[in-house]
Parts: sequence; C-alpha cells; structure tokens
Amino acid sequence: MAGAGVLPGRAAAEAARQGWRVVALAFDEAAGLGAHAERVVPSTIKDIQAVLRTLGNERVQAAVFVGKLWKQRVFDAVDGADAAGLRLVRSGLSDDALAGAVLATLSGMGIEVLDQRPFLAPWMMDDGTLTSRAPSPAEWEEIRAGFALARRLAEDGIGQTVVRSRGVTLAVDRGKVLLVDREDAVRAANAAGIAVVSVP
Repeated sequence: MAGAGVLPGRAAAEAARQGWRVVALAFDEAAGLGAHAERVVPSTIKDIQAVLRTLGNERVQAAVFVGKLWKQRVFDAVDGADAAGLRLVRSGLSDDALAGAVLATLSGMGIEVLDQRPFLAPWMMDDGTLTSRAPSPAEWEEIRAGFALARRLAEDGIGQTVVRSRGVTLAVDRGKVLLVDREDAVRAANAAGIAVVSVP
C-alpha cells in the first residue's frame, strides 16, 4: 500500500531483493515504485471496493503500508466514498480509528500487515549518537520529557514533534514540519541546547 514520497519505492526495492512478489496499490505519486513492483495498481480511497478486489485477485497474503497519505485527502474523499470506504470510516476519521478499521478488514481477508522497518532498514539510522557529542544528563531529561509529551499528543492526533529547552516546551508540531524538515534549524537548535524529539 503506497502513499506519496520516496519510501514506497525504496520499500518495494528491498521487498523484491528479499524475494517478495511486489504488487503496489498506489494511492499517490511514489518515485521509483514501478521499477521494483511486478504490478502497480493506481488506487483511490473513493473506490475501496476496487482495492479489496485487487487484493483478492492477486492473492495477497501480506501487506506493508509505506508513504504519506494526506489526511485532507481522506476528508475530501469521504462524501464520494463507495460502500466499502464508508464502512472503513464508520468508527471515525482519527488515525487510530482508520488504522483499526483497515487492519480489521485486512485481517478478515487473511492478510497480515507487516512491520515496515525490515523493508526500510537500509535507509534507517542505527542506534548511537548522531551529533559530535552525546547529550548531557540535563539534555537527556529534556529528551525524555519531550518523548513523553509527544506520545501523549500523538494519541490524540494533535502533534508528534516537540521542541524543549530548559524544562520548557517551546513548540509542538504535527507531521515533523516545524524543525525536522529544516536541517539548518535542527543544527541551530542542537547548538543552543534545544531538544527536538519526534514520535512516528
């Protein structure tokens, strides 16, 4: 199941390398996907029945969700969704409600949803220190507090990236846009003793 961005293509490449037969249901533009998938099926959240039919026809036994699915697209598609799509949103449009409905639907079809990390491992960071020095004990306190807050907020779908310094939460952002996508800002934050933490 492919959303937008480069990660679906990378996951497809790794899945193919591992010996999986890759059938990609593409819900958005995903660079490199076609080069590594046996079949790419353009898909839309307005026609979930076609998605389910493809999964059945292809005898899919396992699925991986990779890439960005913009929440606004979900909102925009609800009114035009088919009966299968309306069943998926019956419990609500929150991330947890949608994920639960999708997982239950796939489980009912005998499809296992796999952890995406084994398919993205070549592009993931190893454990360890990324900066020129390890965090100080005071900085670790900020990091732990930031993670705790980010997890609480993520449960409510409010935000997932937290910026803290000297015991104060300076910013909260949804989708890691605030600082994480701006490398210069992150470097400056680190130099100033500001902890930036994010929960996926």
